Amino acid sequence: MKKILIVSSILGALIITIIIGHLIYLNNLSKADSYPIDTFLKNQTNKNALIIVAHDDDAISMSGTISYLVNNGWEVQELCFYQGFENKDSIRKGDLEKASKLLGMKDVEYYDIELRKHRDTIEKPWLPIPYSDLDSAYNRVSAAYHIENFIKKNNPSVVFTLDDIIGGYGHPDHVFISKLIIEYCIQHQADPEFRVERIYQAVFDPKMNARILKDMEAFQLAKKVYNVTYSPKPDVYVSISGHENVKKKALLTFTTEQKSLTKIWPYYNYYPADIYFRLFDKEYYRVLKKDENYR
Repeated sequence: MKKILIVSSILGALIITIIIGHLIYLNNLSKADSYPIDTFLKNQTNKNALIIVAHDDDAISMSGTISYLVNNGWEVQELCFYQGFENKDSIRKGDLEKASKLLGMKDVEYYDIELRKHRDTIEKPWLPIPYSDLDSAYNRVSAAYHIENFIKKNNPSVVFTLDDIIGGYGHPDHVFISKLIIEYCIQHQADPEFRVERIYQAVFDPKMNARILKDMEAFQLAKKVYNVTYSPKPDVYVSISGHENVKKKALLTFTTEQKSLTKIWPYYNYYPADIYFRLFDKEYYRVLKKDENYR
């Protein structure tokens, strides 16, 4: 009996040591430079926000922010695209609907279009391509049509998307959609009824991004293709304090995408949300402003 207690104590101490060591590792991954907390969203009176992204799960990096906005009286809607992979897409559409309800979004719109031309013939369509090749690689007219209609119909003060420099980790779909949004806003910023004051591009802190994505093929290639060392620096962050559990549940909702999501939020699915997302407790944004010509 005494030996069993000794062995149990040793095993218990070993397990605790391993967990503490792993939490220290995760804390190191989550370390970021200092940025100011966002105040624009808190003080905005036109509480109408749109999320426009290439893929349904792209908005997941903003889920804490979405929950925060909804809890503070904002109407939030999302637009994304699918490319005709029937079996997987049908699952993902269901997951998107669940995630939108979980986060309290007003609505989601999605369209089945050939966003990337001949995508089914490309071995690795997620690898970056030069900016100069975007128009020939994508169906600009179709994507721009849906984006323009979505903004016109809802007249938001804020549009959320991914960054137009490296697309988060190098995915050209992300870059393309973000550039279309900026282009539209620049073209229409002088229109009397146009109300988009800010474009919030979800980003990681650059050093944090490099630590987490250092082994990702797309990220390493993107640095060469787009001639950057890191992802764009954030301008502000939004605290997700109080929204940790919602963020984890939203991440878990995308059942077919867990392999990709755990590359970006490693081991999130193994830890209680109150522990994990108190380390990864901020969502960072590069902010493009209307009064600065969306720069």
